[in-house]
Amino acid sequence: MAIAAACGAPPAAPAKPKPSTVDEDLGGPHRGAVAAQVQPLVDGEVVSAIVVGLYDAGHTEIYGFGKGPNGAPPNGRTLFEIGPLSKIYTGILFADAVQRKELEIDAQLADLLPPGVTSPTRDGGTVTLHELALDTAGVPSLPPSVLARGARPDPYGDYSEDRLYADLVQVRLATKPGTAVVASTYGAGLLGFVIGRKLGTGYAHALATRVLAPLGLNDTFVDTVPPQAAARRAAGTSPDLAPVLPWRWSALAGGGGVISDARDQLLLLAAALDPPDSRRPLRAAIRKALEPSPVGDGLNEGLGWQIDSRGRYWQSGGTGGFHSFIGFDPRSKRGFVILAATSVTTIEQLAGAMTRILLDEPVPPPVLPTAEQLAPLAGHYELSGRKLAITAVGKRLYLEADTKVRLVPITDRQFWIEELQAVAVFERDGDKIVRLVFAAGGNQLTAVRVD
Repeated sequence: MAIAAACGAPPAAPAKPKPSTVDEDLGGPHRGAVAAQVQPLVDGEVVSAIVVGLYDAGHTEIYGFGKGPNGAPPNGRTLFEIGPLSKIYTGILFADAVQRKELEIDAQLADLLPPGVTSPTRDGGTVTLHELALDTAGVPSLPPSVLARGARPDPYGDYSEDRLYADLVQVRLATKPGTAVVASTYGAGLLGFVIGRKLGTGYAHALATRVLAPLGLNDTFVDTVPPQAAARRAAGTSPDLAPVLPWRWSALAGGGGVISDARDQLLLLAAALDPPDSRRPLRAAIRKALEPSPVGDGLNEGLGWQIDSRGRYWQSGGTGGFHSFIGFDPRSKRGFVILAATSVTTIEQLAGAMTRILLDEPVPPPVLPTAEQLAPLAGHYELSGRKLAITAVGKRLYLEADTKVRLVPITDRQFWIEELQAVAVFERDGDKIVRLVFAAGGNQLTAVRVD
């Protein structure tokens, strides 16, 4: 399922910069518009808790919905696993090390590994740190040992340095390094690990002292949350809103191990949108991380950032119980962050809506199916001789074959299957539901209703 990033167009005239502070304003000018987009997802049992932060030329708004810690609505200080948004922080750390001349931007991964540990190659191409930061190294999304063990409650919790070295021997690159974008949290994790090893402190300590502290991101942590902040941590949930164990990323923390809140993410946006002559700490490193690098087919990437065809920056992704999105437009000085305590990709559909809300454009609210509308979809369907059962339980719809998975509503006929990364569409013939069409990765499969 492709969900595009968008972060707004430049205003007709530049707004006068305002102080870059984060103010949690529950009665801000866009609360009603944001609530109209988000509350239906809470009411429709799509997400358990979600916080949206808006940034507009220094002015910020933060709104929370659903049930956060202790059953209260989440807020700007509620902590979420931000998963692949961690790549942004790893990119800044990398850029800072390059600025300090501690690393060359095109340093070879192999040169930063212990003697005897090999780095993967393909078609004569070797992996560089720059390619890891740009997602062009061809490194697969998951390490071989994690892939081999299948789904686990905490897949990276015991991912040690020794396992990282053992996996590098088995890695098969998807493409020749430097030739194509292959999004990989594993690759970003490798980058963070070797940077921490080169600096001699490890990734977590290097990030805390070189990036988080200088930027004043006091509520951003790596892999663990200190006891004094633990009560503010949101509980992650599955697509069916079942509790999910927190993830620990261990040696691969640079790919997904950062835990943060909306206030700190808006401070990050403020730092990214500072003017070139700003005296904010890490300004040079942040500018370096934001430099567009060509990655083929007219596309560009930054260090830890994706850049769309209109020059807007974004990053997204999830862990076992969370999904996040951040994006900004450097021309309009607008951006936003979405932090959800449910691991469902459809949260990214809010990106387009937040873009339009920041432009003060009207946005139709999502209309999700009621329990009464779901009931007629239930029944049995046949796919290539295999029986599929669709069941409706209140506001939730399920697909049952070998396992039972939830169909997360997008519209009253279109649903998302997170575990399969597929869209399911119920089709009518007159008043009757007659088939169920699955679409994933450019392929389509049709199941015919049999009762």
